[in-house]
Amino acid sequence: MSRTEIEPLVEHWLAGWNIGAEAFDSAVFQKIFAPGEGAISVFDNVAGDVIELRSVEDYVATWTPFMAPMTHWSVRLEALEIHVADELAYATFRLVGTDTRGPDGAAVPFGQYGTHVWRKLPGHGWRIVHEHLTAYDVAKRGV
Repeated sequence: MSRTEIEPLVEHWLAGWNIGAEAFDSAVFQKIFAPGEGAISVFDNVAGDVIELRSVEDYVATWTPFMAPMTHWSVRLEALEIHVADELAYATFRLVGTDTRGPDGAAVPFGQYGTHVWRKLPGHGWRIVHEHLTAYDVAKRGV
């Protein structure tokens, strides 16, 4: 197992968020998260509330309405580190909004630190089983 197997999957996840002015399409996440209730553990900050999601269906149900009013959303990786061992891998990353705008069209300064844990599942290949994202203040970082 190597970084070359996981890096394109991280890029695929990023593409799900890198929608530009298009409507948010959650279908990409169905292909990269482990399927089934309780199959994933996601901790995130949604509009100031810390939440835990336990299935890809919960993930989609949370993020689709949140992203619906956004007029533009583009992000890029600033850093990515990947480690793979047998059927587990983790990716840690930092991403920043390159052109993110809210419902009113105003710029949304955006940055996150993230960790994905990937597991190689029989019949499904590599899938995310854990995601943790933490927003950071891009103004304080000078981004």
